[in-house]
Amino acid sequence: MSKMKELKERAEHYAEEHKKAFESWTHGEIVDAWLHEGNEKVICIRYEDGRYWHYEETQGGLKWW
Repeated sequence: MSKMKELKERAEHYAEEHKKAFESWTHGEIVDAWLHEGNEKVICIRYEDGRYWHYEETQGGLKWW
């Protein structure tokens, strides 16, 4: 699998998990995703409203900040 395709699939999965944590998701859809500089285990996702989060899979589950 290409790195771009893998990044897209991970971003879509993380976004879906993040949206499930909210009763009402107001940030829109993904407009961009990239690997965090210096830590390829972390993905950054920007949404339609301009907000972005960092996502990382941990032993305790998916973490975002």
